[in-house]
Amino acid sequence: MAITIDGKVYDETKFSVKLRNTIVARQEIEQSKVRHEIELEKIKVLTDYYNNSISEMMKKENVQPEKE
Repeated sequence: MAITIDGKVYDETKFSVKLRNTIVARQEIEQSKVRHEIELEKIKVLTDYYNNSISEMMKKENVQPEKE
């Protein structure tokens, strides 16, 4: 099987087990990074939703800040 590293194609079957495992570990880290980025996007969307909900409820309930 061929793999591309730094723009060059290599025959992965010629790699040592340690090198192959290191490549797999890096791929797993990259996948984890993508999953975390997606989770952060979801958190942002939900945070924005709740912030807007709070503002709307405060307007509806006519909540005023306390005087200093």
